[in-house]
Parts: sequence; C-alpha cells; structure tokens
Amino acid sequence: MTHPQVQHPPVDPPKVVSRAAVMRQLCRLYPQARYLEVGVWRGVTFDKVPAARKVAVDPVFKLDPPHHERDEPGTEFHEVTSDDYFARVVGRDEQFDVVFLDGLHVYEQTLRDLMNTLDHLAPRGVVVVDDTHPPTHLAALPDRAEHFAVRDYLGETDKRWMGDIYKLVWFVQTFCPHLTYRTIADNHGQTVLWRKSRTDVPERSLREVADLGFEQMVVAEDVLQLRPWHEIRRELRRDLGL
Repeated sequence: MTHPQVQHPPVDPPKVVSRAAVMRQLCRLYPQARYLEVGVWRGVTFDKVPAARKVAVDPVFKLDPPHHERDEPGTEFHEVTSDDYFARVVGRDEQFDVVFLDGLHVYEQTLRDLMNTLDHLAPRGVVVVDDTHPPTHLAALPDRAEHFAVRDYLGETDKRWMGDIYKLVWFVQTFCPHLTYRTIADNHGQTVLWRKSRTDVPERSLREVADLGFEQMVVAEDVLQLRPWHEIRRELRRDLGL
C-alpha cells in the first residue's frame, strides 16, 4: 500500500534586521533625535534614518545626489576623516542620542572613534558599532588589500569584509565597565552599547586584546553577548528609561 507523501509547509528563512531598521528604531526612542553617522559613503543607511538633527562624516562621499545638493533642515555633511571631525569640527558641547560607527574596518581606528564618540554621547544615548561578528577568517582580515588578494586567489564570491573590529568588543568588556553592550544576532553583527555599569570585568591586557585572532573569537564567541534585536532594544529601553 502506498501512502501519500506528507507535504510540509515551507519554512521561512529567519528575518534579518537591516542597518537602517536598527538606526530608525533607535532614533524613534527620542522625541528630537540627534543622529551621527561615521562612515557614510553612499548614504544607504543615512538616507533612511529620520532624525531632527543628522550629521554625516566621511572622508570621501559617494552620494547621489552629492551632499552639497542635499539641503535638508538639520542635516550636515562633513567630508573629513573622523579624527578631523572630532578634533576640529564638532562643537565642544554637542551631543548625540544615536551614533552609528561604520568607518574604517580596523580595530584601532574604530576604538579611537568610540572613545571620541563617548565625549559627545548624550547621557541616555546609544552607540552602534558595525561589523563586529565576521563570519569567516577571510572576512576578519584587517588589511583590505590582503583580503581582496586572498579572496581572488581562493575564488571566493563572498564579498563581505569586516576587518578586526570584533576586537573592540573584547576591549569594551575589559576596559569599559561603565558600558553595557549586546551584539545583534539576527543581522550581520552590530554591537550596541549604552551607559550602564557591569560587574563582569575580566582580567585581560591591552596586548591580549590586540593579538586576539579570529580563532580565539570563535572559541570565546559568548563575549559578544549575541541577542535578538528585539531583546536588545527592550533591555536598553529599560536601562535608559526610554
């Protein structure tokens, strides 16, 4: 006797939370959101974020139309490096509610951007650091030219390059006990940081953080504090009273 084949309903792939969706949802937590984005390039995320004040920083914009044609109230474009912006452009007392760091994919530069950002982060503000969870050893190579050379040699089609920004999470866990952080599990990997003190501070040297390799990141992946985005958003709203 032949039994009819059971037809199972198709399983939908897990939804991926985009960069723009994360920034939009964060900015909506503030009545008059002040938004800073470092590393704008073509403005794919920047253009989709509604905020009362929006500041874009990038040494070379690739916007269409060009930034000088985007005359929007409350929006500024600064075609300078992030170091120049924080040293010479931003007002001493200027603060932002939401900051998105998506600049050079190198640990040391992103660390400098974070340290400078904290001087201008509102007391209940939030920082999002992009590309902190590289999926492969190739994606985690810190040198961009080396990444492309190895990718071409191997014939890889995956173009994702995140560099060694993941080290920043280990730095924050060790040297910034005044910051709480979580990494979004349901997108490519963004770490969200806000002001709340932690007691889980490991003993680790600056050299150990700098020398952290992709293999060690995989073994100690729990350091990233991976959580679904909706849980992270709920947690930071509770902690910050938003």
